[in-house]
Amino acid sequence: MGAWGTVLGFSGALTGRADLSSSGERGVHAATLLAALSLAGLGWALAVGDLTYRYVATWTSYGTPLPYRIGAVWAGPSGALLLWAVALGLGASLASGTLRRGSVLRAWTSALLALLLLAVLAMACFDTNPFLRLPFPPDDGRGLALEWLRPVVLAQVPLGYLAMALVAVPAVLTVMGAMGTAPWRAPAQRWAFACWGLLAAAMLFDWRRRYGDTAWADDWRWAPVHAGTAFAWAGASLLVLVSGRRWRANASMLAGFAAFTFALVGLTLQRAHGWEGVHDFAASALGRATAWLALAAVVALAVEALRSLRRVAGVTAHAMRVTQGATLLAAAALLAAGFVRGSDVAVREGERVIAADRFGRPWTLSLEGVSTVGRVNVVSNVVAVRAAVNGRTRAYVTAEVRSLFKGASSAPADQLQLAGIAPGLVQDLRVDVREANTADAILTVRFVPAATWLWIAGALAVLGALVAAIAPARREPEEPAAVPAAQPPHAPDAADAEAPPAVVEVT
Repeated sequence: MGAWGTVLGFSGALTGRADLSSSGERGVHAATLLAALSLAGLGWALAVGDLTYRYVATWTSYGTPLPYRIGAVWAGPSGALLLWAVALGLGASLASGTLRRGSVLRAWTSALLALLLLAVLAMACFDTNPFLRLPFPPDDGRGLALEWLRPVVLAQVPLGYLAMALVAVPAVLTVMGAMGTAPWRAPAQRWAFACWGLLAAAMLFDWRRRYGDTAWADDWRWAPVHAGTAFAWAGASLLVLVSGRRWRANASMLAGFAAFTFALVGLTLQRAHGWEGVHDFAASALGRATAWLALAAVVALAVEALRSLRRVAGVTAHAMRVTQGATLLAAAALLAAGFVRGSDVAVREGERVIAADRFGRPWTLSLEGVSTVGRVNVVSNVVAVRAAVNGRTRAYVTAEVRSLFKGASSAPADQLQLAGIAPGLVQDLRVDVREANTADAILTVRFVPAATWLWIAGALAVLGALVAAIAPARREPEEPAAVPAAQPPHAPDAADAEAPPAVVEVT
């Protein structure tokens, strides 16, 4: 059906036949439905633990909780391709439905999106097929790493895939619209704002997940670069800028191609590496340079887009102003969050230690206890700490060290350390566990400034972008139409005045 939609879509676009284009669009709808059924079938196999499938045996086990078994649909490259195909097919169907029926822009947009859908489906069928069978099913699967067994991952990963796949829609609209004469900026801007908001939400999830990870205590701010969402978000920002300003056709087409390339790079990073190997890129000079370049692009695009607000009226203008202001605030908070003050302390149960924050205030930390909690094959050591300032208790934080055991082995196969965080408007108190025994622990205490403002500003930016994508766009005219002085607008034309009245014969 993907091939049907591609061939008929291009035939209709080349010949100008609306019936062929409509048949191609129906082929895309059918391909999307069948891809969704395939994705549901893979999810069912994961949910029931059918280990005859190689994919199920690779990414789940009998000890994996049900929500994370279903979430393993997008854990591997082959399952991620199916999710990518469904997202791209939904975007193609929605894009064709929002454009005028029979228009050249709709025909070419549907044909190109159908070609992209066909390419993704071909990779899922012939490159990394998720439905390959094993000759002999194992007794148990490998299971998911502890990195994936967190609630935030269930929302972060599919949202990132969905948003990065949908960037292809405004990119194609921009390229094909700039090549023709049909009006394209309004639909392209709506799609660009929608993708921008979804990608911004995915970046917030990236930051939030890494913010509580002890292994990423110093690199959590670069998480969207590692996950690939930052690249796609930069492309969506470029599309927002292009659709809001009147650039030349060549520049608009180049921006559309660049945005699609950025989204493809992000998808490739997430599909090829998953959560493994990205930390090396974070620690490299190239990774940090890319993150700083993306941050500079945020500020530049937001400032430049302020000039285009004069032509926008209504709800869209207010939403754009909120989005731009919140984006600048989030960039400032992200920059300020890099100036962390930290220290290592050793504390015994019943004792107190002092740690000074960036403002010089002494914080009194006391160890309330160390507990061990076991669930299935995961054992957690939880450290409870009470924090007080000037004799007043400000927060109770619990840091955790999770260990994953497989089989009868006494050594953990995987470990995950999660920090205890007490948020504040000025700074966050973050406590990481380095070592923990039954009555003492070695802790790393960090004071992170302005982290709360990153979450607040990011949420406002996402909300503003989605409102701008949904709200009706009303553009004010650039200049009022000139009226000749010798002929006022209410005066009838001379030729019309001398012409005899029309006679209509009714039979």
